[in-house]
Formats: sequence, structure tokens, C-alpha cells
Amino acid sequence: MELPVWMSGVGNPPLAAEAEADLVERAKHDRDAFASLYRTHCRAVAGYVFRRTGDEHATDDLVGETFVAALRALPRYHWRGIPVRAWLLRIATHEVNRWARRQRRAALRNEPGAAALCSGAEADAAAWKAEVVRSAMLTLKPQYQSVLALHYLEGLPLDEVAAVTGWRLGTVKSRLARAREALRKTLSARR
Repeated sequence: MELPVWMSGVGNPPLAAEAEADLVERAKHDRDAFASLYRTHCRAVAGYVFRRTGDEHATDDLVGETFVAALRALPRYHWRGIPVRAWLLRIATHEVNRWARRQRRAALRNEPGAAALCSGAEADAAAWKAEVVRSAMLTLKPQYQSVLALHYLEGLPLDEVAAVTGWRLGTVKSRLARAREALRKTLSARR
């Protein structure tokens, strides 16, 4: 079985800002340049998506949707000195939020509750706790999921979270506080 590109060792190192700006301009008209852009950022985008979803198959689909959306939007992209990774993470955030809303609606209809937790009990404690937190995050509003994942799972500083989401820094701080509180309440209710 062949590993997805994002799970394999394939990937390009990050580029300097000028080189990245040049690559983006070339990618607007050159498939090879877009492929290089993909190889440079695929692992970072996929890692973010996987940490949000916890599902390899969903990650594959969402990474593909992210880069298809990026390819469609690329002609309108203008370099503003912000890394392309932030732009791609923003697109990925929208794709994952759409996916999370569908998952949330399905979870509310099906109420999997105990069955989902029991299957996780067979795994080791750390993996089970991670799954409990991930499933609790899926019950939160997508904007809360985004800010938690970008800051805590991706390790982005708040100003970069603001750049990825397009929100003001104060909005990021307040949503992060609300998201932590909502996650705490959700986890407490599951005990």
C-alpha cells in the first residue's frame, strides 16, 4: 500500500519569501511550479487537517480539496508578504470547518456517545485521551475548532492565527478564551 504524499518523507524545504513569491507567480501559469508549491506545503497542511479530523481518509480528501481550491483561487492571489502557508491553512480551515459541520450534524442525529468512547478504550491511554478531546472539539462551533487547532495543535502564535483566519487579534484572543471554556465544559460533561 502506497503512503499518501503527506505521510511519506516527500516534501520540499520551506522557501525564502522572495523565492516563494516568485514560485506563486509561476504557479499561476505553470503546473510544475504548482506541483512544487504543493510539495513544499502539503505536509504542513495535511498535518493540520489530520490533527483537526483524526481521520486519514478525511485528511486525504480535505487536503485534495484544499489544493484544488487553492489552484482555483491562485489567479486572484496577490503576494502581501504573508507566507503562502498561512493562505493555504486558511483554505484548509474553511474546508475542515465545512467537514466539521457535516460531522457535527451527523453526530447530533446519531448520538454515538458511548460507542465511540468504548472503541477508544481499547487503545492506549494517550491515544484514547486524544480521541476524546478530538471528538469533543468536533462538537464545538467551527470557529472555536479553528482557533484551538491553529494555536494549540499547530503552535501558531496569535498574530499568525489572526493572519490565517482573517480575524483581528482581539477577536482571536476572545474566541480562543471562549473556545477553551466551551471545550472544558464539553469535556467535563463527558466525565
